[in-house]
Amino acid sequence: MRQLLASLLVMMLAASVARAEVVIPLALENGIPVAQLSIAGGTHPFTLDIGSSRTVHLTRDVMDTIPGLQLTGRKLKSLDLTGRIAEQDEFTIPDLVINGISFGAVTGVAFEPWGLHTGPGAAQPRHSVIGLGLFAQQPFVYDFAGAKLRFGAPLALGTGWRELPYEKVHEGIVVRLGNERASYRMVFDTAANVSVVKPASVQSRRDRTHRCDFLGPGKPCKYVAMSLAGGPVLTPLLLPMPERFEPDGLAGADFFQHYAVYVDQANGKVALRPAAR
Repeated sequence: MRQLLASLLVMMLAASVARAEVVIPLALENGIPVAQLSIAGGTHPFTLDIGSSRTVHLTRDVMDTIPGLQLTGRKLKSLDLTGRIAEQDEFTIPDLVINGISFGAVTGVAFEPWGLHTGPGAAQPRHSVIGLGLFAQQPFVYDFAGAKLRFGAPLALGTGWRELPYEKVHEGIVVRLGNERASYRMVFDTAANVSVVKPASVQSRRDRTHRCDFLGPGKPCKYVAMSLAGGPVLTPLLLPMPERFEPDGLAGADFFQHYAVYVDQANGKVALRPAAR
């Protein structure tokens, strides 16, 4: 009888974990989402960057708090959109638990500042980072307009969502945005404070460009207009990117202010819902 009760208890606990869902408020720092996440008894700020294929980039102070974290001795190289190559110390965590949700065994890297940030007030992330790789088995909803991140399995989506065709490439999740003249393959990047597109991609399509002053006085720029299936118009800036960056550009904060995004990599599903106003 005791064994039966114990087995039932284990099954109930497993079921409760399987149904677990957490909602994390987001604050914006220079247009970039930052969440306060609970790990190993402490609370730390994390930038949400699904434009990073890594699981986590942890600052040294956060690394020091996590039981079982071990450096592997390897240094991993990464290329950011400025063309800078950084070397990052690799580590493993036997079971990373965030706000009570287990993400299992995780391989991550020590945080090093990176990225391309444009416009007045733009700055590089200075917090630890959670990337797309962390959610390989956990679905999540990023709601920029609602200032919240939801994760856990399963997620109750409700109405108003529509599934979106996409590609999964090394750089992340790619969707097609366009206009009457051209179509562009754009990567979801929650840590980009503005959408950007490669000048070569625009030139090859002979698309129409427009002048802007987004970068500030005395710094002329150009943009193209594009949208998702007739939705709100975005104005990605033309900015050079490394040749190794294969898609046409990044869909940043100006995209996510119009759409909440659901991603379930394990089941190959991406869906959008118009942002609540």
